[in-house]
Parts: sequence; structure tokens; C-alpha cells
Amino acid sequence: MNIFEVPKKETVNATMSAKSIALVGLSKTGKSTLASQAPRPIFLMTENGVEGLTGMVPIPIGSWTDFKQAVTQLCMPKGRENFDTVVIDTYTNLILLLDKYIGQKMSTDQKTFAFGSDADFGKGVKAMKNELGVQLQKLANQGYLLLNIVHAEYKTDFNTQQSFVGTSLSSGMYGTIEKFVDQIVYLKKDIDKNTGEFVHTIWYNGKGGFAGAGGRWTPNVDSSPCTYADLERVMLDAIKTSGENKGATLVNETMAPAVAINAEEPDFNELIAEFKTLTDAAMEKDPETNSIKIRNVVESVLGVGKKVNNLSSTQFELLAEVIEKIKETEF
Repeated sequence: MNIFEVPKKETVNATMSAKSIALVGLSKTGKSTLASQAPRPIFLMTENGVEGLTGMVPIPIGSWTDFKQAVTQLCMPKGRENFDTVVIDTYTNLILLLDKYIGQKMSTDQKTFAFGSDADFGKGVKAMKNELGVQLQKLANQGYLLLNIVHAEYKTDFNTQQSFVGTSLSSGMYGTIEKFVDQIVYLKKDIDKNTGEFVHTIWYNGKGGFAGAGGRWTPNVDSSPCTYADLERVMLDAIKTSGENKGATLVNETMAPAVAINAEEPDFNELIAEFKTLTDAAMEKDPETNSIKIRNVVESVLGVGKKVNNLSSTQFELLAEVIEKIKETEF
């Protein structure tokens, strides 16, 4: 690549394609319902709660390895052919799965961690941020509309003793998500004083009660009804206004029943047997070449110098990831 031959970018993509939006809200404010109304959505579900929704493809995510495998498939051409929207529902449970995964990865014969965040000197949290960032970056490069569902909750400022709306995530992990989203909106449920019925609203700035709402664009309204059609209308108007103010050319770059989550842990001994079957078959074909390939796969997951026989039964998720990579390797 010759950097001096790359033309100056003077266009703005005035569609929802390749945008990332965080949907923050308290329980039952319509986050999943709104996301299900987006174009051709696939839900990466870390919790149940979509039984009443239709028009979406629900993918149960019971481990961090499940999530990584789903991301890998979504980065294949077939993923973009089938889906326009990727919904992560929700980050609250996804971060728990990630925490457990990093704990397994950091565990050694001398010290075992149930969760990565238990590691000393913040090493586990740093590893979690890096791992999450890698997967979000992969999705960000595919042109999907990415809807990130984050639970909100009431918290108390210990200095002022005032109640405020925050997220269920630690500041560090939520900060990582913030880096990968273009816009943060707040979904709120109120009671209509006249009818006594619930009214669901999307807030595009802090006036709705969540100070973190806002982002890359400035919508021309403070709020709108809580539907995907309204979210799209408001955001496209804001994107268009921003592009016109910059003198950019607007372009349209588009690409073209719920299941229960099975969080059952696989049998470690069965995984060991499967690993042995796969590697034995590879070694029979070409012992010298394939032994190197197998070692490279194992070390890409476990770390340099580490072997499968060093894993304990609590590190089944890492073993499952090794096996998936072995299956993807040409022997």
C-alpha cells in the first residue's frame, strides 16, 4: 500500500450500516423489543428474555467460547449475506462469561482463579478488556448495525448520597464498550399521568436521567418513541445534518421461536478424548509437519510453552476452544 495514493475521504455513509449503538436501560424498558425490530437481526443471547419476540434469530451464548465462535462465523461472507444487525443481549452476562474464561486462562498449577478479575494487580481486568476489544473490533469491521444491550441500575454517589442511573458493569468494562460504540441512547419507561399506562421513550441525551447518553452525532430532538423506526429516523437525520455541516457527500452504503440457553458444562474427559482422536488422526498423516501445526494451535489459545495435559478440569472452556481450532486447521 502506498499511503500517498489513498484519496481523501469526503463522503459520509448516511445509513445505519456499520454503526454501533448502545441501548442502555433499566429492566423491562423495551431494549430487546426495539432491537428485534431492526433489519435482519441475529441475537447473541446471554440470557433468556426473547420468548415474546419474533423476526430474529436467537443464538444461545452459554460461554465466552460460544461468543467467539459466533463472532468468527459472523465475520464470514455468509454472515453478512444472512444478517444486517447483530444484537448482543446482554453485556451484563457476557462480561461474567468473559471473566470466567479469563480466570481459566490465567490459572496455573500453582494458583487457580475462578474469575479473571480475581487476579492480582489488575492483570485479569486488563486481559478482559483486551479480549473484549478484539471481538468487538472484528464485528465493527463487517458492516453490521451493532446493537449493544446494557442493563442500567440505580446507584448511589457516596460523596453526595444522591441516587443516579448507572450501568450494571464496572467502569472499566463499560469504558471498553464505550470506545467501540458511536452512540449511547437511554431507554426509559414512565407512567402517563393522563392514561395511567406505561410509555416507553428513547432519550438521546442526559435529559432522560442517564448522564452517559450521547455520542458521535447530536440528534435534533431530545427524545422519541421507543421503536426501531424512530431510532433510525432520528439517527439518520443527525448523521445527515452532521455530514452536510462538514460539506461531505452523503452516500448509501448498505449491504444488503426463542430457545433456552444451555449453560451445561461439557465433560472434560470427553473433550480430552476428542482432542486425542483429532490429533492422532493428524499425526498419522504427517507426524513431522502436523506436530508443529498442533503445537501452534494449542499455544495460540493457552500461551507459549503450554500444553493440553497441563489443563485442569475447570479449564474445559479453553480445551473446547483448542478443539474448535484443531477442527479448523488443515492437516
